[in-house]
Amino acid sequence: MSIDVVTLQLPANLYDQLQELAAEEKTDPVEVISHLVSIAYQQRSWLRNLTALREQIQQEGGLQIGATKEEVLEQLRQTRRKIFEAEYAHLYR
Repeated sequence: MSIDVVTLQLPANLYDQLQELAAEEKTDPVEVISHLVSIAYQQRSWLRNLTALREQIQQEGGLQIGATKEEVLEQLRQTRRKIFEAEYAHLYR
């Protein structure tokens, strides 16, 4: 199996930090970069999901800022029931 290889130029101080991380993790710099890229993809996915959730909340009328704690809790309970009914209720019938 052949793997394409590219040369990456980094500022010396960044390369030193990369080497330090690799030494701390007892691995090589390529593994550190691979791990960091994986984390970046996970964060991007998480941010997309958060943005979608915020948009859904906005479309459903928002969170009613200024409501009492009891009103907020009741609204959350209703939302939870709606989600359960839409997504999971069929599993328990």
